[in-house]
Amino acid sequence: MDRLIVDGYNIIFAWPELAALKDVKLEDARDMLVAILADYAAMTQQKITVVFDSHRRPDAQASEQVVNGVRVVYSGRKTSADHVIERLLFEAKANDEVTVATSDGLQRDLALGRQVKTVSALTLKAQVDSVLSGRNQQINDSRARSDIARRLEDRLDPGTRDRLDQLRRGEPPAK
Repeated sequence: MDRLIVDGYNIIFAWPELAALKDVKLEDARDMLVAILADYAAMTQQKITVVFDSHRRPDAQASEQVVNGVRVVYSGRKTSADHVIERLLFEAKANDEVTVATSDGLQRDLALGRQVKTVSALTLKAQVDSVLSGRNQQINDSRARSDIARRLEDRLDPGTRDRLDQLRRGEPPAK
C-alpha cells in the first residue's frame, strides 16, 4: 500500500497559497491542506497521514481523526510532529511503500536512513498540482461531452432536425 506521511506545518509554510492563508487564520490553512490532500488521495489511491505540531500549546492533547479519508494527527503537548513522524516510520510495514513529505532536513535524513523515500514540500506541491489539474481537465472534458449529449437535437436524424428548424422559422409543414 502506498502511504504518504506529510509534515503539515512544514508544507503550510512552504506552499505560497497556504502560507498566505495561515497569516489570516492558521486553522483555515490546515483545513485547506487537508482538503487538497483528500482530493490528491482520491486520485492517487494513496493512504495519507498529515501530522501537525501542537506541543507548544500547554493544553494540547494528542489526537487523531480521519477527515475525508485523510488521517490527521496532532502531536499533543508532550511530543512534536517530528517525533510522531518518526514513530510512524518505525511502525510502517515492510511491504508498505512509504514516502515522507517535508523539507525538514533532519526528518528527510531519518527517513532516508530507514530507506524511506522523501519529497520536499515544493516537490509535493508540483505532484499535487499535476494530479489535480489533470483531474480538472477530465472534469471539464466530461462536462463538454455531457453538454453535447444532452442536447436532444444533436441526437436527432437530419430529416427530423430540418423539420424542427422549419417549424422554428414558422414555415408551413411540407407535404
